[in-house]
Amino acid sequence: MGPVTFNIKNETKYDLRVQASNGATAGAVSGAGTQMDFTPDDTNITCAMRWYDQTGTCILQGSVAWSAGGSGADDGWTSSNIICMSGSMNGESFSGCNEGWVEMQPFNLMANGGEVSVTYTNA
Repeated sequence: MGPVTFNIKNETKYDLRVQASNGATAGAVSGAGTQMDFTPDDTNITCAMRWYDQTGTCILQGSVAWSAGGSGADDGWTSSNIICMSGSMNGESFSGCNEGWVEMQPFNLMANGGEVSVTYTNA
C-alpha cells in the first residue's frame, strides 16, 4: 500500500478520540479537526472513532478502515441517532446517519494509498 493521509473534522457537540490499529492516536474536541499520516508499512488500518460526552463517558464508537482489499466507514449505531458522517476515500464519497458499515467500491480503492477524509456532525 501507499501512504495515506486521514483528515478528520469533528463538528459534533462531543469530543472525538481516534485509536488506529497500528497504535497511532489522535483527538479532536468539539468543533475541531485533526490529521493522521500513515506510511506504506501501515497496511490494513482500522481507526476506532470514539465520542465522549462532557463527563468523559464514551457514548458511541464507529470506525474508518482501509486496506488494499477493502475499505469503508461506520458512524456507529445507537437506538437514537446521535452522529452522522460524510466523507470520501480517494474522491469516492460516502455518508451515513445511524447507517452502520458503508463498504467502499471498488474493493481495491485504497490499494495505492491516498487520502481519506471524514466529517462528523450532530444528527
